[in-house]
Amino acid sequence: MDVSKLIVFFGSMLLLVLPLWPLQILRGRGFREPFLVYICLLWFLSFFTGGLNFSSQINLGDVVYRFRLSSGIYTLIFAALLLVYIAEGINEARKVIMISIGCQIFLIVFQVFLYNAKGAFLKESEWALTNQVLEPRVFNIAVSIFNTILDLFLAVVLFQFLVNRLKKVPLGIIMFAALWATMMLDSAIYVGLTRRAEFLNHFTGHILFKTSMLLLLVPPLSFFIARFRKQVDLNRGTLDIFKKLENLEKDLEKAHSELKAYAQNLEIMVEDRTKEIRAKAEVTRRELELATEVQQAMLPVAGSLTSLNVASLYRPCHEVSGDIYDYAELPDGRFFIFIADISGHGVPSALVGAMCKMSLGSQDFSRTTAGEILKRLSDAMKKVTTSHYLTGVILLIDPKARTIEYANGGHIPCLLQSSKSAFMPMEATGTVIGSFITAPYDFKKIAYPPETRLVLFTDGIVEQKNAAREEFGGERFEKILTQFRDQKPAVVLGEIYRQVTEFSNTDKFADDVTLLIADLP
Repeated sequence: MDVSKLIVFFGSMLLLVLPLWPLQILRGRGFREPFLVYICLLWFLSFFTGGLNFSSQINLGDVVYRFRLSSGIYTLIFAALLLVYIAEGINEARKVIMISIGCQIFLIVFQVFLYNAKGAFLKESEWALTNQVLEPRVFNIAVSIFNTILDLFLAVVLFQFLVNRLKKVPLGIIMFAALWATMMLDSAIYVGLTRRAEFLNHFTGHILFKTSMLLLLVPPLSFFIARFRKQVDLNRGTLDIFKKLENLEKDLEKAHSELKAYAQNLEIMVEDRTKEIRAKAEVTRRELELATEVQQAMLPVAGSLTSLNVASLYRPCHEVSGDIYDYAELPDGRFFIFIADISGHGVPSALVGAMCKMSLGSQDFSRTTAGEILKRLSDAMKKVTTSHYLTGVILLIDPKARTIEYANGGHIPCLLQSSKSAFMPMEATGTVIGSFITAPYDFKKIAYPPETRLVLFTDGIVEQKNAAREEFGGERFEKILTQFRDQKPAVVLGEIYRQVTEFSNTDKFADDVTLLIADLP
């Protein structure tokens, strides 16, 4: 036994383990690169010292046990990996594992390249050392790579498993056990596959050597970790496969019981939810019925104008309409008629319509023009809503002078129909009502001859479509008005409604429909 060689051997290993402490302290302060560089250096040292056969030996009787420096460095790398995992968790340990695998692959490529390129750089007489260091042993290399990858992950998994199960055992003993079991598996696989004929002798040597190495390496590392134990949480669960499986089993049991209880109560829950939905639907239905009644009550009563023959058609596409109309006789003997189409449908549009009705009722028609009335409506709307607007037409009819003063705020042109069915459209005189656009509302004043018919409508009647997506259109609309010019307004309304519903093959309109026909005195 050469004691001096053993002292040098174990002294070298101590020198190699000492840098791990300051490098780990640097890692804790954010400087992780030096530690990774040192791991790469250890892999290169392991490769070259193995090729150069740096070793020492112990003779016990007739058996010689060889201690290889490369195997000692290999064991040190795994101890360093475990140090990183204990101090920083699996994310940082994964980086060390990836660096180690990368070094193995690089060294193999490096070995094959240099071995095959030696003829270009060295004389044949100088090949002996090159062959010793670099000669590839393909099977041994493959076994070594497989072993390394397996061992790198096994060391971390086994350590965490022991930490979870042996909570009262000192950390140093757990580290030793995890590394010892990993190294023994490594030796059993490598020796068993590469030296089957001498397995027992070599494997016994590996047990003795790696046990000695771990006894040398683990105490200083565990002492270093113990100083920072308050900063380390070993129950973090990272790569804690066994603990996760246990927790998963408990979660599945809990989920199964919850699912079973939910299934038992599902029918009751569905029944209760159905009752709740029906109750809410009933409340909504009653509210819509009330809104419909209120809106109908706001409309003028048929036949309220004895000197003006007016007929109306009013069909909301939903329970309540976004259209509104009104007419009445003024104190000075004139009449006013108003029709409007509010943006949108349903209850919101109906509320805007109610506001317009109230604003219209507060106007002094004797002192304002038709354009000023639309402007005041627009100003009133802007105060209460910014999301709705309307198009509308207001007419001030003087039957004695046979004149009409009207203002059209962006509405579809309504019609004046003569006794010979000549149509005069009442075009827009201003922009839509209640919009963000500020513009004046002009008005026009025209004279009308006897037997003139007034036709006011919203676009829902002419834009109703059939199955081919074709609109009913203004041409068909005017054709009916011409064909039934001699009939009373109510008869004309009925015919228009009949032909529109036949055209679209439905009595349900896509938009709100309002149509007023009046024979002017």
